[in-house]
Amino acid sequence: MLLKQLTVIFMCVAGCISLRAQQTPITLNSLVNYGVLGASTVTNSGPTTVNGNLGLNPGTALTGFPPGSITGVYDIANGAAATAQSDLTIAYNDAATPNRNGGPIITKVGDLGGQTLAPGLYVSTSSLSIGVGETLTLNGPANGVWVFQMASTLLADVSSHVVLTGGAQAANVFWQVGSSATLNASSIFVGTILAQASVSLGTGAALNGRALARTGAVTLLSNAIVPPGPPVTGGIPPALSVACPGNAAQISIAYNSAVIATGGTSPYTYSITGNLPPGLTLNTATGIVTGIPTAVGFTSFTVNAADSATGTANASCGITASVLPATPVPSSLLLGLIGLVCVTLLYQTRKRWMSA
Repeated sequence: MLLKQLTVIFMCVAGCISLRAQQTPITLNSLVNYGVLGASTVTNSGPTTVNGNLGLNPGTALTGFPPGSITGVYDIANGAAATAQSDLTIAYNDAATPNRNGGPIITKVGDLGGQTLAPGLYVSTSSLSIGVGETLTLNGPANGVWVFQMASTLLADVSSHVVLTGGAQAANVFWQVGSSATLNASSIFVGTILAQASVSLGTGAALNGRALARTGAVTLLSNAIVPPGPPVTGGIPPALSVACPGNAAQISIAYNSAVIATGGTSPYTYSITGNLPPGLTLNTATGIVTGIPTAVGFTSFTVNAADSATGTANASCGITASVLPATPVPSSLLLGLIGLVCVTLLYQTRKRWMSA
């Protein structure tokens, strides 16, 4: 009898320790609705698409919208933006808590590329990165939580990927960055970025998460940003959904964007019903859309996503390919050319008059 009681007590203690060790999601509050939140400025170049709200506070300088677009609302130095920044401070401090949830601390330094990581708390006293063309895989259940703490920078280098498997959810991945985060060109990144300073996205970088900056700027360049909704705390993930790639392209200029799936049971596969604009192709495993458009015009199509269970989702999309506008001649240069022509004509006229 005593042995049975000790066994039950042991199992309870082990269970409590296990529960204590499991990371819980960061409390986001109003941040759930934001794809982008800056402090000083938010700047964009190219056809960036933000699925959700865009906020800025205390700064007021928002540039590049359009050609950038959002599906939510602009909160610029208003009450909602101030609340979002306050919520960001709370979320950042939560994510930066030493020995958060009392679980084991897994120390990581430098490059995370090529690794498969289970849910947990990962800590770096310096920076973290994913190298050029490398893949970081996050494997775990729908309610698994990943919290990455780093004292300085975060870098997702060119064409790097973060991949979810086993049912892992983008809504449960958090990156607490002690300084600034950079997602280089054509990278595909997953999770909510909570940066002390700034967040910068290179050409065609796609973010299945949020770009949130406490004191600095958010800089965008022809990006696709899809916030994944509230954290998943139960074992059942939200319904699968899919978002379109960027809706504008230019003839003879490289196009980089992505179809992004959220919810469902990761990993995902992608397909197109209809046709992409001539010159563009879809990577069915990653959702990346790349190529060089060859024809002017609007092309409509449907993007489809399927998860690793039975979930499917689709969305009606379109891409307009146009000719890059010609760079106008500066007025000062134009006046200079006119003056040069006039002087030349005057000289030729005088020369003929003197020789007559």
